[in-house]
Amino acid sequence: MIHKKTTSIIILVCIIFILLSQKAYMQGQDNKGPEEPNPDSKELVDSLNKACVNYYYNDREQAFQLATKALEHAKESGYIKGQGVALNNIGNILLFKGDYDKALVNFLNAISSFSLINFNTGIAACGNNIGVIYDYQGKYDSALYYFQKSLDSEIQQNNKEGIATSYINIASIHYFLGEYDQSLTYFNKSADIYDEINNEEERVTCLVNIGAIYEKQGMLEEAISHNKEVVRLSRKFNNKHEESIGLNNLGSNYLQLNKLDDALDFLNEALVIRDQIDDKTGISSTLKLIGHVYQKKEEYDRAIALYFQSLKISEELEDQRSIAETFTLIGENLMEKKNFSSAIEYFEQSLAIARDIGARSEILANYQKMVLAYGSLNEFDSASIYLDLFAILKDSLKIQQIKKTKTGSTIEYESEITKQQKKLTFYRQALIVTSITVFFLILLIFFIKGRNR
Repeated sequence: MIHKKTTSIIILVCIIFILLSQKAYMQGQDNKGPEEPNPDSKELVDSLNKACVNYYYNDREQAFQLATKALEHAKESGYIKGQGVALNNIGNILLFKGDYDKALVNFLNAISSFSLINFNTGIAACGNNIGVIYDYQGKYDSALYYFQKSLDSEIQQNNKEGIATSYINIASIHYFLGEYDQSLTYFNKSADIYDEINNEEERVTCLVNIGAIYEKQGMLEEAISHNKEVVRLSRKFNNKHEESIGLNNLGSNYLQLNKLDDALDFLNEALVIRDQIDDKTGISSTLKLIGHVYQKKEEYDRAIALYFQSLKISEELEDQRSIAETFTLIGENLMEKKNFSSAIEYFEQSLAIARDIGARSEILANYQKMVLAYGSLNEFDSASIYLDLFAILKDSLKIQQIKKTKTGSTIEYESEITKQQKKLTFYRQALIVTSITVFFLILLIFFIKGRNR
């Protein structure tokens, strides 16, 4: 027979053992990572996310529905990675639509999900997307911070596609800062990677941007060649977004060549596609260019109406760079109508925004316009100030005008600036001559007075 005291001790030991076992079990449960989802659920979420990406550039509403379904199933099944991918996809769609605040929330939530499972590739991709938002808002320092962070992460993981994307984004910032040589270097680095991994579809983005730099440098034949290739490849891969960019840029190229009907054909084609895919940023850009075509056709009222349509969209999107560009175009339109004082007001508004966001190419353009506007009003002191500012900034950016260009607008522009420079030179010389004459007259008066005494 077992003693009662012994029995009590045995029971107590058993209870303690059971409690310790439960605690150990609970700790084990706490230390486990997120539960692996059911394979069928995982496959469903992955397929929905993949289908969403396929619709990105062609049917944004369908893409949004697929991403939302993927997010719902991922949450239900506890599939953390699938949840992060779906949030990133939703963020991208909202970014295309110009809803930057909601897009930012989704990207940050996606980063939270990816952080739970240490999925650094996903974190880097979201960082790039956040950088794009700041880029559109003209917050270039913040954009570069996120792009550089993403690039560092992609290099650590040796993720070639991610590195190429980061190079493109960094190149875009240098482009809008007017640092074209640095921009071209990064775009070419990205293109080289896409060649290396045989990704012709993604290489289109590099071609788009290299074409834009060629246009800025006055190399229009090279720009047209690149943009035609963009349209060809985007149609091959059924990428409506890239196709609209290529058509839009071809319209810009032909506008620069003063082939206005050709420009209008390409731009209207781009506008139809951008409207179909609800690309608000793109619509704003194309409206500006169509307005510029009508301005060249001397249909000034029609042009300014299009500029204000574009401005309204840009203000809704809080796209500071686009707002600055549109103010400049409105100012140019007013100058064509000889309303120089009102034009100067718009150039000043554009200049204030451009300085605030550090858009040096836009600052340069506004200095140039201010010289012409003040010169036309014969306000030579103000014109002289802006001419000096223009010269200093142009030298610092090392922007070389391509002498071989046949661009009508460029030649016309440079000749107009030359006229103003001649006027200013004459004005300065006249001031010197007048000052010397006055000085000698004063001396003569003193001399005559002295003799009379």
